[in-house]
Amino acid sequence: MLTDLQPLVPIQPMSSCFYLGAILVDQASLTLSDGKAEPVCMQLKPIEVLAFLAQQYPRLVSRQELIDSVWAGNNYVGEKALTNAIWQLRHQLQQMGLPDCIVTVRKKGYRLDIAPHFTAAASNMNGQPQSRPAVQVQSGPEASWWRWWPLGAGVLLASLLWWQWPFSGNSEAGKPAPAWQLDAITRGDGRAMYPALSRDGRLLAFSWQKIDQAANLYLVELSRANDFKQLTFGENRDGAMVWSPDNRYLYYSSRRPVDGVCAIKRLDVVTLNQEPLASCSRHSRVYLDVSPDGRYLVFSGPYTDEGNSLYQLDLLNPEARVEPIACQNHCDARVRDLAFSPDGQQLLLTRRLHRLSEELFVRNLTTGDERQLTFGEEDIIGISWHPAGDKVLYAALHHGQRQGFVLDLASGTTTNLGLEDFGGQSRISASGEVFFHSMSSAPQLAYLPINPRLVSALFPLTVSDNRFENPHYNSKRGALVYISNESGYSEVWMADASMQNRRQLTFLQSRVKYPRWSHSGDQVAFVARFPGEDHDTLTLLEVATGKLTSLNTGLRWHVRPSWWYDDSAVIFSSNRNLYRFDRHDQSVQQLTFQGGLLAQMWDAERLLFTKGRNLGLWQLSADGEELQLLSGEDFTSSYAWTADSSGLYFLQQSTEQLVLRYLDWHSGILTDRIQLSPEQISENNTFSYAADVQRLYLEIDQQPRVDIMRLRHGLLTAAE
Repeated sequence: MLTDLQPLVPIQPMSSCFYLGAILVDQASLTLSDGKAEPVCMQLKPIEVLAFLAQQYPRLVSRQELIDSVWAGNNYVGEKALTNAIWQLRHQLQQMGLPDCIVTVRKKGYRLDIAPHFTAAASNMNGQPQSRPAVQVQSGPEASWWRWWPLGAGVLLASLLWWQWPFSGNSEAGKPAPAWQLDAITRGDGRAMYPALSRDGRLLAFSWQKIDQAANLYLVELSRANDFKQLTFGENRDGAMVWSPDNRYLYYSSRRPVDGVCAIKRLDVVTLNQEPLASCSRHSRVYLDVSPDGRYLVFSGPYTDEGNSLYQLDLLNPEARVEPIACQNHCDARVRDLAFSPDGQQLLLTRRLHRLSEELFVRNLTTGDERQLTFGEEDIIGISWHPAGDKVLYAALHHGQRQGFVLDLASGTTTNLGLEDFGGQSRISASGEVFFHSMSSAPQLAYLPINPRLVSALFPLTVSDNRFENPHYNSKRGALVYISNESGYSEVWMADASMQNRRQLTFLQSRVKYPRWSHSGDQVAFVARFPGEDHDTLTLLEVATGKLTSLNTGLRWHVRPSWWYDDSAVIFSSNRNLYRFDRHDQSVQQLTFQGGLLAQMWDAERLLFTKGRNLGLWQLSADGEELQLLSGEDFTSSYAWTADSSGLYFLQQSTEQLVLRYLDWHSGILTDRIQLSPEQISENNTFSYAADVQRLYLEIDQQPRVDIMRLRHGLLTAAE
């Protein structure tokens, strides 16, 4: 049973800010600042490690003590995560002129080599440090409570009922941060996602895909939290949902697993009768909401030539048809998530320009005008209005970490909730409760051993709480390039065929995706979105020197670059068509006009490409003619394929399974090599074939535990 929130007087830490030399460490805003440049944002765990070392100065702190403190004694996660956190801290402090600040004592632990100076003052509104304090906090008995507090927190965490203080960059100096409480609704049986709280706050519905089962809808009465009722019993993947104002109906999307055909349905939660209302986008996640008066169902849908991607259905008119809502502003970015304001006068929207750019907007439903609320976000994964209508809650991906933020609409200030793995939240109740799904997983790298007769199981190359994505192998170099956030930022990295001798290649502290070796192995093409820009940049990296070159393509976004057979040009996708950037004359040529997502070219005679899911494999001739090599029935992938002069490996969707297939160019024989789990591998991920080591490199999802959690947070209570 879930317990009610009880009054609590939280233990107050000594300070949320302290100095190391001239560097201000602000635990509230997760930043380091030297007062000369913009504060540097850090991840939560490294800041916690640094704060604990500072509190214990000058004492030597063992690795186990740090794991007990920061990771609640979880040695499996904490061992490697601690090493990464120390690396991040040392790297950033060295960049800011403070090298060798953290000392390693072999086989014993770590200690600070510089005295911390604590201050009660928070950073000011510009992120610059306040005046430096003159008093140093001692590490004697007066501070001994700090040593034992993490152990108590670990006990509370183990029981899934624990208190914390959010990391807020907007707290007033000396004002205690709001307390929060977290409870688990589900506990580890498959994936429980997309919680929807009824308007009266009594019922919670969600999609639950239990192990080896379809994703169906479930209901729980919150006063009887362990009593789950199954609502749907089909073979489809039932997704995001929303309640009617009278708490009688659920509106939700339901998608067939193989062909992706999608329908929006209405479910009577009393009789369990279902009624199809409209079709929806194939293979794409559908977001939807019902107006507070119950009249309109609004949902995200296909992107039209007019820039429309938002649709509505009049629920009170039995003869009504689905109609697009005309787009007036920001129409080059499609709508994803949406939520009506409490008064029904505004619509909160996220618009995705591309994978590295998704922003929050508010639309006036009377005029159709939209106002942009955020700048520089990516992959927003949940939005909700506060019942008072004065602030909104949203979740977004920040350098590989899913985090929650509260945005004050009047001031425009954003406050971090201080939670990791936060996303897909429900609406906020009148009492300040919100439900969300917590996905404790990060993509990793693995390989499949390949030989003519046998393909065996997947072999992991990384096991970490950091993200490893987009692997690409070059045989001439004998090396992989990939994306990782192990430095604290998503950067391009390089390693040998066994993921040893890892080396960070970029230090952009921005957003990067899709690294791709040139055929020569001298350069890497990738896509970057730099701070303050609302577009991304196709970028080349010269590996030997580290030199970066931005390619002026004249386009605002670029997807999954690859190389011309002789490295004279870079191929990329934009607006779902392929383009060629010539490196010699800087010209841009459009290659396809009827679709193009990913291209591969290894000789002058053959450029292969895909157009989309279930649309087959295509070849582009020198005169621009398109020839279909494999039909959509035989080739379902958009991105999960790789080819060379010998043959083609690709993932094929089969009922609830993915099959790795191989096509031999010379014989024309198509064979199935191994069956894989769609829970572990996605058709949206790319492959890379290493002929010299007979491996197929790919990105996999760790078997994630996805649970529904209930959050009660001081930032979400009634306006003060």
